[in-house]
Amino acid sequence: MPRYFFHLSFGQRTVPDEEGVELPNRTAARDEALAVVRDLANPEHSGHSRRWASWFLEVADETGGFFRTPIGHPALEVVTSKTNSPPVEQPDAEPLQPAAIAPFFATGAAELVRQMAARREMTVHLLKHNERLRRELSSICQASEGVRIRANRLVSLVRAAGGKI
Repeated sequence: MPRYFFHLSFGQRTVPDEEGVELPNRTAARDEALAVVRDLANPEHSGHSRRWASWFLEVADETGGFFRTPIGHPALEVVTSKTNSPPVEQPDAEPLQPAAIAPFFATGAAELVRQMAARREMTVHLLKHNERLRRELSSICQASEGVRIRANRLVSLVRAAGGKI
């Protein structure tokens, strides 16, 4: 039975599925991916579907990726020459029971959650740092404006006194 891999991606970052799951064919792999996406995006099951905004799930086999779909909404992606294909619309699929998707989560969900929390903390830190830098820059701009005004006054006084600059 062929092995299919369910990779998560967010922008240029990819969380690869190292183990994969054996399934009968590509259709079964696509259906499993859609069920996982539906479960992840469902706020009743995952708590918040917004945490998956702009994440994608890509299904690959030994020949490479063949199906890619957004997990959360909005599904935003920067399209570059390296982008294989645009996101695929989600047809209706039956959701899987939690036991059926357990192999997918066992391959790194805890690590993914840890990384997301660390990124969130870093974002808060960077926003505070950004605010401090904006205040400093504003002070410097005000001081520079004061120096510019004084320099213009001095130039005007020197010209009025008949001096050369």
